[in-house]
Formats: sequence, structure tokens, C-alpha cells
Amino acid sequence: MTAANHADLDAIPQAGSEALPAGTTLLGDQFTIERPLSSGGFGITYLAEDNFLGRRVVIKECYPEAFCRRDGKKVLVRSNIHHEKYRAIVEMFMREARSIAKLRHPNIVGVHRIFEDNETAYMVLDLIHGRDLLSLIKDDHDILSPQQIKEVLVKTLDAVELVHQHDLLHRDLSPDNILLDKWGSPVLIDFGAAREEASRETRAVSAVLVVKDGYSPQEFYFAGGKQSASSDLYALGATFYHLISGEAPPNSQTRMAEFAGNNPDPCEPLAGRFPEYDTEFLEAIDKAMMILPKARLQSAREWLNAITERNDRARPLRMSPTNKLDKVLNRLVSETNEYVLNSQPRDVKPKSRRAVTSQPRKVNSSPEWADEFNRETSETSRPIIPKTTREERIVTKPGTLAVPAKKRRRFFGLFGKR
Repeated sequence: MTAANHADLDAIPQAGSEALPAGTTLLGDQFTIERPLSSGGFGITYLAEDNFLGRRVVIKECYPEAFCRRDGKKVLVRSNIHHEKYRAIVEMFMREARSIAKLRHPNIVGVHRIFEDNETAYMVLDLIHGRDLLSLIKDDHDILSPQQIKEVLVKTLDAVELVHQHDLLHRDLSPDNILLDKWGSPVLIDFGAAREEASRETRAVSAVLVVKDGYSPQEFYFAGGKQSASSDLYALGATFYHLISGEAPPNSQTRMAEFAGNNPDPCEPLAGRFPEYDTEFLEAIDKAMMILPKARLQSAREWLNAITERNDRARPLRMSPTNKLDKVLNRLVSETNEYVLNSQPRDVKPKSRRAVTSQPRKVNSSPEWADEFNRETSETSRPIIPKTTREERIVTKPGTLAVPAKKRRRFFGLFGKR
């Protein structure tokens, strides 16, 4: 995939290019080509206008020039023997574009749409205003500091890790495919969609479509070469080797030939040459660029761990001396106790766990009107009560009827025995 930087917007298209002319419409009249931005072995990139949304976008056209040619707007196969291969590349282009569109990462260019038109495929991308790393390498007046370079690499590795977690490879990491936006944050562009399919072709075709001298690992140079995450890491290491040293690394095929002949590696390591960088930082780039895939760093996470272990990882909390720690613990315990005490009413005594035996309360089984009747009768009759025998004495105890003892039996059924 490709997104444009501000230098590309002012560039003059190459003469003889098979790019679509300005004013060409795609997908009906939804997109209008303003001008081509760049072209390569696998596709042509355009600056375009989204007529429905009223914004500028970047459109990448699947155009493997080794297999196809332009006939007006249409893309036709050069020879019938390449028809199946061409269609396989177009289908892989679309399949990988759909996969990349699912990646949500601030350092990966966004894919908004994929469609077929003119017998080929197109993808619609974000227009990124910024500068690529290659233009910064060539600009002596705009040099990134070591800290900035490290921050750019850390963010790029985080994006590459997400790509690899989705079983994808970029396949075209290089200084011109990493943009720095206006905030200085890197954005991965120009994924090498369908390069895996092209790499199965002959050595000559594979080299035309897949490799980029100085950045591509040696397995990209021969048909059927096994590509893995370490292949992307080699290209990323070569990119930052160029950014730090100011020189592109030697061709990996040349390095491989010297290695096979037991000769010194023509690629001079970074470690030990640039004291303004941490040794671990430079050694990780050198290891990512090892000639043999098994000797390289095998994952973006491994690389991140190697360069962020000392300075950028979350540091463990260092406790103060024990005497200060004791004071802190005592204060916490005191505050906790005070909180618990204040959260309960202080005038409430805790209940005992033993069962409290209460005094049995005397139950008056007589109705209220009987008690009232006894009181009134005793108050009104006491002054005029004549002397009586023991049996005829009136009972005036509370709770009993004021009637002679001989007549009490008649009331037993109503009031109970007293």
C-alpha cells in the first residue's frame, strides 16, 4: 500500500508511465484521478478525489508490470500463459488488503475500500501529509536526534508486531515506505501485497517484483525463498542502519557470497561506531540484519524487549528504608482503626452471645372491663361494707371480682380461678 507525502504531491510523473491520466474516473464516478504519484514493479499509486465524501485520498492500483499491459483504462495480460498467475496476484492483492483493513493501529496507514475495476483491483488509502525517512536521510538540514530515531523505531516495531500477529508480512520495508506525519509519528505504508505469489516465479521475475537492493534479505532474491517475520525485521534493520549511518547497507546477495567464501562481511556493524546511541540499541539492529535467517531476531517483540529493557520499561517500585516503611504501615493501621471505630455508634453496647434469661412476666388473663369493674366496685362499696363473716368477706385484690366468696363459683367459667 502507498500513502502520499508532501514531496510526492509536487513530483512530476515519469515519462512513458502506463499510469491512468488525470481526470480518469473509477468505480463509476465515485473517484477521480488527479495525478499519479509513484509506480513500481507491483502497482501504481495515484492522488485522487473521493467525489462522494469530498476529500482527497490515495488509490493503489494492482499493476504487476511483468504480467500485464494497459489498453485504455483496462489492464490486460501480456500473454495467455500468464493469465492464471495474473489473476492469482489480483486475488491476493484484494485478500491482503482486506486483512490489512482490519488492523487498527496509529502507525499503520488506513485502508478504507477495496474494489475491482478495469480488469484489476484498487484499494483506497489515507492521504498522509508528512515526509518519508528517505527524504530525511537526504536532507542535511533536518536531522533526527538519537532519541527521536529510537522513538520512531519503537513505534514502528509495535506496528510490525501487530502485522505479524495477523499472519501477514509487510515485504517492502524501506526508508521510502515509512512516513513521519506532521507530529513526527511513523506510519507504515506500501505493504507488499501479493509479493508472496510473485516470489514463486522464476528468479528473474521474482527479483523484478520483490526485491529492493540494500533492504531486502537474501531469501527475497530467489524463487520459492522462505519468507518469515525475520525477513521483515532484516529490511527494518537495514532501514535504520541507513538512517543512523547515512549509508545504505550492502546488497544482501553480496553479503551472502562473502559469507559463503568465509570472507569478512562487507556490512560494517553499527555497534561501537556511534557512541551517542546505547550499545544495546545498535547491537539489536546488527542482529536483525544477520545474513542467515536463524541468526536474526525472530520477532518484533524480541527486538522491543532488547532495546527497551533498560530505559523504557516500567521500573519496579523501590521501597524506602525499613524505618520509614514501619512508620507508613503504622499510620495506615491507625487510620484503618479510626475509620472502623467511627463507622459504629459508640453508645450501643455489643450484644452478648449468651441467651439473656428474662423474668417471666405475669399475664393477666382477665379482660380489661373486669379489672375496671373491680376497681370501681371496691372504691364505691368500701365505706359502707358491714362486718361479715370470713366466708362473706369481699375480695378486693386486684385482678379479682368484688363479689362474695360464695358467689364466686358462678364466675369461674368467665374469669378463671383466682
